[in-house]
Amino acid sequence: MAFTQRLEGRNLLLVACALAISLVIGIAAGIQPRYGVAAALGLAFAGAVLADLTAGVILFTVLSYLDVVKAGSGAVSFIKLAGLIVFLSWFAAQATRSRQGRASRSLLDASPALSAAVVAFVAWSAISVVWAVSSGTAFSSTYRLLLDVLLFPIVFGAVRRREHVVWLVAAFVVGAVASAMIGLLQSGGARVAGGIGDFDGEAALLVPAMTLGVGLIAALPRGSAWRSLVVLGELIMGAGLLNTGSRGGVVALATVLVAAVLFGGRWRGRAVGIAVLVAVLVPFYVVALAPSGAVQHLSSGSSTGRTDLWRVGLKMWSSNPVGGVGSGNFANAAVQYVESSGPLSRADIIVDVPHVAHNTYLEILDELGVPGLLAFLAIAIASVASALRAARLYERAGDMTFELMSRSVALALLALLSADFFITNEYEHLLWVLLALPPALLAVARAETRAKPALEH
Repeated sequence: MAFTQRLEGRNLLLVACALAISLVIGIAAGIQPRYGVAAALGLAFAGAVLADLTAGVILFTVLSYLDVVKAGSGAVSFIKLAGLIVFLSWFAAQATRSRQGRASRSLLDASPALSAAVVAFVAWSAISVVWAVSSGTAFSSTYRLLLDVLLFPIVFGAVRRREHVVWLVAAFVVGAVASAMIGLLQSGGARVAGGIGDFDGEAALLVPAMTLGVGLIAALPRGSAWRSLVVLGELIMGAGLLNTGSRGGVVALATVLVAAVLFGGRWRGRAVGIAVLVAVLVPFYVVALAPSGAVQHLSSGSSTGRTDLWRVGLKMWSSNPVGGVGSGNFANAAVQYVESSGPLSRADIIVDVPHVAHNTYLEILDELGVPGLLAFLAIAIASVASALRAARLYERAGDMTFELMSRSVALALLALLSADFFITNEYEHLLWVLLALPPALLAVARAETRAKPALEH
């Protein structure tokens, strides 16, 4: 009897909460329809994420391509709220999982070197608050980095089977295609910024997404409609990439083609053929089809101030080689090194409107010194190595499909990391999702190759 009363009380509480939420959404829609739509979508997202962590990570990945969509006045982006919901879902899953279940699959056990590098990176960022030019900025930057690196255990917990790998890779591709289509439809003949809202940032994400698309095509059944859609998506992303006019994107594309030849394994011959085909088609597209703004930017010798930022950045590092100027403090400190950096053509982007370094590695070096950069490089190297180790396991098992998928993940990471030489990208959620995927992929590969004997080629 008492149990029935408690159950009825809980049902009444749930109904009351549902009515209250509906009332809030209705009021928001009455004030401004877009607020009501955003609230309804957010509620649906929260329900899906809290019900299934894997679904949450997949949705988070797609939405990260549309990070320029803001809530309300723009003070809070929807993706930050989505990230918080994903974290709560992961935390709830960890709290309810048995101790034995947690011990059987641990990120620390699966990738100890990578885990140590992640902890060292965030810890050094936190310590830099002590000597930072602005301790408040350093604290805020460390908080952002902490939220990003939490994606390692979250993705590891969400990706437990090969289907999860396929779904997450598909989320990257779907998000990139949607972003490219937004850019192509809205460009009006100008350069494409896409859903990311930045030319170089859009290009930096399209190249790895195109690379992941190769692995996704291999994982889908031959002749299927889904496979045809991915091929179409590759063409859309390729057009979006070239229409950005991003030189960093072109460098990333060249890097991934060279890396495919070096790490292509049994597909090395095909990689050479694709590289030759791209080398012929890209110049033709740029000359015949790309918008004039993209063509002018690709052919221009101007650095738009990037080399001035790099010169100031190198001077900043030489003055603070070990500790740096503090996490997130490049823009705060750059003005102090203008006079000692020699003649600059674009001092305004340092003094009047302070910019970031437009180089992820230089910015980390300036802000966190050599220890911080070494920690970040250790994370990147360990992540790429995990994907290549997964590829070798699948190669020995005769699983050609997931061998190619694993190699595609490794190459996609190399593409994004090379593009990051031209942009400041250490806070980009998609970078950390992609860095977090290989340890989970390696754990899946180990589990699958232990569970079945090696297949004959």
